Amino acid sequence: MKRCFIVSFLLLLGVLKLNMLFAQDPDPLPSPASPEKAKVYRIPEVDSVPSGYSLNDENILDFCGQLIDLNIHERRRKLGRELAVLSRYSSKLVQRANFYFPRIEPILSENGIPDDFKYLMVIESGLDPYACSGKGAAGLWQFMKGTAGDYGLNVTDGIDERFHIEKATQAACQYLKNAYRRFGNWVAVAQSYNIGPERVATEMARQRVDDPLELRLVEETNRYTYRIFAAKIIFTHPKNFGIDENLLYYKKIRAYSRFR
Repeated sequence: MKRCFIVSFLLLLGVLKLNMLFAQDPDPLPSPASPEKAKVYRIPEVDSVPSGYSLNDENILDFCGQLIDLNIHERRRKLGRELAVLSRYSSKLVQRANFYFPRIEPILSENGIPDDFKYLMVIESGLDPYACSGKGAAGLWQFMKGTAGDYGLNVTDGIDERFHIEKATQAACQYLKNAYRRFGNWVAVAQSYNIGPERVATEMARQRVDDPLELRLVEETNRYTYRIFAAKIIFTHPKNFGIDENLLYYKKIRAYSRFR
């Protein structure tokens, strides 16, 4: 009887303590930080381009040796949006690039692939070698399992060579070379990496356009191409985006060129 009384007393005491706790005002939640306004950057002007670059009076982007006219309003609008988005992550990307670019640049060169395609890798995976998409793509080059097998990568329960930097880069080079043999245009090659070569070929024939940038594609692919352009501009004009040039290991390359 005495034991039952003690147990009942302890239960009652516990309930009273809980009531006292709930009666108190809870600690206020911290106020959400004010979101920083997205910065929209202009294409670097002549007087802001570091020495060693060539920039003509018109805004012309050199992508894989192809000259992209950025004086067209719609193109500048699309590029400006991607510069604003990508610049938020530029410092992190630069840190990763210092490790991965030296490993993949020689492979691109050996395979005759323009150096600018390293920026496609930036967009595909954010330079995260363990990146996996919800659709099943994996690695720096974001190969799907089936496509990886088509290009000689082993993907089994025990091994997944999509995560092997050099082998995956070799496979990507093979894909890019095949696509270039088909299209003869590096912009179309970049688009095909996102939606597949068959889709690009079909849309070019259906829409009857010669310039791949004039294609009306799904929003993801439209943004994809301009985000690659944005990556090149950020990496080749780091000061314009608050990046210390000393953090960049690699040689300067021209982002802009003149019409010949």
